Amino acid sequence: MSYNSPNSDPSSTGRRSPGLLPLALVGLLFGLAMAVAGFLIGRAVAATPPGAEPALAQAATATALLPTPSPAATLAPTEPPPATVTTAPTDAPAATPAPTEMPTELPPTASPTVEVIIGGDSPLAEADLATFYEAWNLIAEQYDGPLPPTDELMESAIAGSLEALGDDYTRYVSPEVAARTRQDMEGAVEGIGAMVQENDEGLFEIVRPIDGQPADLAGLRAGDVLIEVDGQSVLEIDFDEVILMVRGPAGTTVNLKVMREGEPEPLAFSIVRARFEVAVVEYEMLPAEMTGGAAIGYIRLTEFGATAEEKLLEALAALLPQQPVGLILDLRDNPGGYLDQSVAVADAFLPAGVALFERNIRGLDETFSTDDGDAAEEIPLVVLVNAGSASASEIVAGAIQDRGRAVLVGETTFGKGSVQQIHTLADGGELRVTVARWYTPNNHTIQDEGITPDIEVETPEDLGGPEDGQLMRAVEYILNGQ
Repeated sequence: MSYNSPNSDPSSTGRRSPGLLPLALVGLLFGLAMAVAGFLIGRAVAATPPGAEPALAQAATATALLPTPSPAATLAPTEPPPATVTTAPTDAPAATPAPTEMPTELPPTASPTVEVIIGGDSPLAEADLATFYEAWNLIAEQYDGPLPPTDELMESAIAGSLEALGDDYTRYVSPEVAARTRQDMEGAVEGIGAMVQENDEGLFEIVRPIDGQPADLAGLRAGDVLIEVDGQSVLEIDFDEVILMVRGPAGTTVNLKVMREGEPEPLAFSIVRARFEVAVVEYEMLPAEMTGGAAIGYIRLTEFGATAEEKLLEALAALLPQQPVGLILDLRDNPGGYLDQSVAVADAFLPAGVALFERNIRGLDETFSTDDGDAAEEIPLVVLVNAGSASASEIVAGAIQDRGRAVLVGETTFGKGSVQQIHTLADGGELRVTVARWYTPNNHTIQDEGITPDIEVETPEDLGGPEDGQLMRAVEYILNGQ
């Protein structure tokens, strides 16, 4: 297998208002300069070890609140659909699940001490910032209300300026959210246990409660839209901030109010947060009652964190010696993660050939390839996908489909075809920058379109078991070849 991984860097800080406007401006210049420069079925579970990196599905992806990954964005290495799981300190894969952002992303870069230099290509090179000073001096002198701390002002200025790009995946993540995301990736998380995403209306939507966790036990369902947390409306609050409100220490209670299709009035839930492990890979030989006695292996990959390939290979090493007649790879509700891990996972199932192409406007034209000789290149295979499969999940599904290696069963995927580089800033926040777009082996982009499965089956309310129509259709295909 061969692939290419991008780089990164960055840094900034501040505190309080009027007299510190010059400091605020320096923070703004620094942040902007840096921007320019630079979550279950199986019987056997492998948990993410401490130190694993996220694949936040951030915003358009499912995010793990327990740990969204947001689909996560594809991180270079593959951030975050903008599904995410609600979690507490232990995030997030994202998510962002990204479906909150578990992006296809690159690993976070270091935060070296750097001199702020405005490059000639930066819009700030020709910016007259006097108007910025003028506006905030007038606010400081005349505004009838408390002024924001300097750090909040700088965060808002950076986040607001990035909106001009019109790209949901290039965004600033506050230090609090960034720290929570990194904690989620350590494996053990605290929260309500649900995959969430930012839907098309910009609202906080439950993608799927995690089986047996507080959200599931309380009765939350896929499709529920959160409108209130502990009595406070969240309709006008940033998605990442809502995640922080829902997450919290194990044993504490959070009161949620949701809108549910078919219900005329909002539904209220009081949920006690819990601590649990975030599984990267779950695997088993499916029960004989589901397969008619045939030996069929099942592997569910929940995110493309730093240990995705390692855990997948462990699962294959445990299942293949049992001589299954076929394998089912479940990528449903997987918001994405690292690009290099998506290529490595695809490589386990594919012989030599193209995994994806990566290009950008600066002349990048990179081919990521798979090699011969891997463990599961010939065994019959079916891949399960749904609308929560995003970013890195789509890379794997797209490569397998385009190259005729296996059929895809389920629903059209999320549709995230960009790669983000994560830069860790001096204030502990993160800047996620879209640095390239990726294309399937047949040169198709999936951005905003997703991947259409070969066999379309509606996603069930609960994944796994004989009531899971998608899973049972995959079993049928392995047994009958159609």
